[in-house]
Amino acid sequence: MPDQYQPLYKWRETWPGEGFQDFTGFDGEQSFGRIQLDETSHGKTGMWKWNITHVPWVREHIVPHSGWEKTSREACRRVEEHYEKLKAMHGRPVSGR
Repeated sequence: MPDQYQPLYKWRETWPGEGFQDFTGFDGEQSFGRIQLDETSHGKTGMWKWNITHVPWVREHIVPHSGWEKTSREACRRVEEHYEKLKAMHGRPVSGR
């Protein structure tokens, strides 16, 4: 699908083989974010929760650092855009896309 967001980073199952729709984003060996399908919360069931996880070099944060999206790709986009902003703020190279 050409309109669908194409991730900049590698995403892996957070709990491989457990059957959860839960993925962690990696920049090399550094994890930076997570997306997970909500299957239990009242009012959010079927939506994708996104959040930035602990990144050791981050000294200044941006809010919001979590939220909800309708699709996994949009949740992924939100995490990656947030991470790219953090990298720029902290003088780290960004993807350039």
